[in-house]
Amino acid sequence: MIPHCCPQCNHVWDVPRAKKGGQVNCPSCGALTQVGGASDSKLFYGLVFGAFALTGVPFGVMAVMGLLQGNLEMAICPGILFAVACIVLVFVLLGS
Repeated sequence: MIPHCCPQCNHVWDVPRAKKGGQVNCPSCGALTQVGGASDSKLFYGLVFGAFALTGVPFGVMAVMGLLQGNLEMAICPGILFAVACIVLVFVLLGS
């Protein structure tokens, strides 16, 4: 919980951390106020894309290198893993 003060009536109350960066109604006067601080969604998306960059992108690079060298065995397995990483990324982003 984080303390929040209404700019209209100066009423102070505790707001859940999940509301950080969002808007809430004052329980005293009903005014819609902005809760300070950045939301946690930036951290979530940063971690998701960072994990994809560390796991999925190298497999994509290895698949392209295998195709350029004409080595299908080197291209197929990393290509499949890259496709799985992309599918997982899409499901994580759609589920958030």
